[in-house]
Amino acid sequence: VTYSDRNYHADAVLLCPGRIGNKWLIDQMDKNQIPMRYNPIDIGVRVEIPNEVMDKVVNEYGCWDPKFHMYTPSYDDFVRTFCVCPSGFVTREPYGDGLFGANGHSMRDTKSKNTNFALLTRMSLTQPLENTTVYGQRIAQLANTLGGHRPILQRLGDLRANKRSTWERIDRSHVNPTLRDVTPGDLAMAFPRRILTDLMEGLEMLDRVMPGINSDSTLLYGPEIKFYAMRIATDNTLRTRVPNLYVAGDGAGVSRGIVGAAATGLVAAKGINQQLG
Repeated sequence: VTYSDRNYHADAVLLCPGRIGNKWLIDQMDKNQIPMRYNPIDIGVRVEIPNEVMDKVVNEYGCWDPKFHMYTPSYDDFVRTFCVCPSGFVTREPYGDGLFGANGHSMRDTKSKNTNFALLTRMSLTQPLENTTVYGQRIAQLANTLGGHRPILQRLGDLRANKRSTWERIDRSHVNPTLRDVTPGDLAMAFPRRILTDLMEGLEMLDRVMPGINSDSTLLYGPEIKFYAMRIATDNTLRTRVPNLYVAGDGAGVSRGIVGAAATGLVAAKGINQQLG
C-alpha cells in the first residue's frame, strides 16, 4: 500500500471505506482493472414525526427499528423504511465532494419529542446510463444547489399543496424540526416525479398501519441517498482478482446496512485466515 509517498507491506489488504468512500473505491478498482457491476441505488427522504405516531409499534410491540417493505401502485417500485430513530435527531450526512444529505440517530441520554426514519425508493438503471452512483450524485447536487449547500426541509402538507415551505409555516406546525441547519424549500424541484410519487404513495401506505405519518405536519428532509451502488466482483470470501486484496461493507456494494457491513468484515477476515493459513 502506497500512502503519502511511503510504502507499507502487508500479507493481505482489506478495503472497507464505507459509503462515503464509494467513489474513491470505484476509482481504485478502475485503476487495478477489477470488474464491477452497478447495484440499484436507494434515494429518498428522512421523515420526522411525533413520537406518539410510532409509539405502538416501537414500544408496545417492542420493535425498535421496524422495517416496512412496500410496492407502490403507480410504478410498482420497491419502497422501504430504514434506520428508525425513536426520540431521535435528524443530522446532516456528508457525501463527499461538498455534498450533504440527511440522516438520523438516537442518543442514549438525550431524547427528543420526535421519531425519524429514512423512506427510500430503489432505483435501477439500464443502458445507456447504468451508473447509479452518478445518478444519485446529480440529484444530491441539484438539491444542495437549491438548498444553498444544505439539505432541503419541507412540510408534507406544503409538498401536497405544491408550495415551497418557509420557516414561518414550519414553526407554526405541530412538529418542531430537530435539525435546523437546513433550507426550507420544495423537494419537487430536486427529485424526479417518479421518485416523489413513490415516496408520497409510501407515506400513504404507512399511514394505514401507523395513523398520523401522512399528516400535513410531517417533515421531510432531502435528499437521503444510500451510495452502495457498485458491486465489486469477488469470490465467496470477498477476495478480488488482485491476490490478497479483499473488500467489505456498503462502500464495496456487498452489504446494505451497518449489521450486514459488520458481517462482511467477518467473511473477509475468515477468507484472509484461510488463505494465509
